Amino acid sequence: MSESTSKPSAMVPQSTALASVPEELRLQPLEGIARWFGRTLHAVAFRMVSMVEQPRTSMSGPLSPVEGYFRRDRHRHPKVDPQTYALRVTGVPNPRSFTLEQLRALPHEERILVMECAGNGNHLMGSAGLVGQARWSGPSLATVLEACGGVGDSTHFAFHGLDPIPLIRKGYHYGLSVEELVRARALLALSMNGEPLPRPRGFPLRMVVPGIYSMSHVKWLGHIEGKTAPHMGIHNRLVFTNKERRDGKWVRVQARWIGLKSMITRCQRTAGGWSLTGWAWGGGKTVDRVEITTDGGETWQTAQLRRPDHYFEDLPDEQREHAWSVFDFQWNSPEPGRYRLASRAFGDDGEAQPMEEDPNVKGHFNQTRVKWRRVDVPG
Repeated sequence: MSESTSKPSAMVPQSTALASVPEELRLQPLEGIARWFGRTLHAVAFRMVSMVEQPRTSMSGPLSPVEGYFRRDRHRHPKVDPQTYALRVTGVPNPRSFTLEQLRALPHEERILVMECAGNGNHLMGSAGLVGQARWSGPSLATVLEACGGVGDSTHFAFHGLDPIPLIRKGYHYGLSVEELVRARALLALSMNGEPLPRPRGFPLRMVVPGIYSMSHVKWLGHIEGKTAPHMGIHNRLVFTNKERRDGKWVRVQARWIGLKSMITRCQRTAGGWSLTGWAWGGGKTVDRVEITTDGGETWQTAQLRRPDHYFEDLPDEQREHAWSVFDFQWNSPEPGRYRLASRAFGDDGEAQPMEEDPNVKGHFNQTRVKWRRVDVPG
């Protein structure tokens, strides 16, 4: 039986006998780099490939702070002069460029949403800190395209960043269909949590595509290209793909919509024991409930759930439909020892977060299965 699914040991490790009880216990992943390399080395390994996870202290509540917001970069962070910046839009009835001031003058909308790396928390990473939630503001993609005469003959759009490495590679680029962009209600973000968009988050302009993984949220956006066929750049065609078994054959499929999932993010001391908190999101649906196990899956109990309308009642439903719900669970006075914890989300349509991955899917992306964590409760 694998460590990720085996039952908790009833033995009390000697290491749990501490001089003083800490205010917070570490939730330790049971697989992947986060387990193999240890707490410090795994962060170093992630940084080497431009992955910076959310710090544990911000892994709770309805919004992630701008400082420390997760990063998953493919290229360098360009320095963009706001005075000379221009967003080019081509492949539309009236191609044109927008200055930063012209973009700021367009009607703005807001979105609250989960932004998540497509490989977050998979079997290789183990940890799951490449996720965050912010309040984004700027003109909608629809508004910008309307100023260009609409989509015209374009059925797809490619989004190009201003982050090339001269003589080596072009800036990052990714493509989506018009249908996907309309369904997502895509936004061109100029601000984050009420602050001007910072350079590491894509200043002066980035894509925000609610409900779709963050490989599509192109930063340092410089060019929107209308196309009459799907964009087949390397990130669409090869990088962010899984293989799915269809009619007995394995077919390459691009990662897209964030699936239903949840995870416990913190374990903090309270007067009666420990408070387990976390998030549930995905699937573009209302989370009906979240259940918690503290005994390796033998029993499950319902957590207290606060949905997005509890925190963001000033926004209409369509602007917060891809936001996470926050849950907490009071774990009353557990005995000292080692435990395996997990959460499981349920949608209002009856869908349940899976216990195991779909055997008809191979790949590193959109792994929605229950995420097990080990915690050592001291005496």
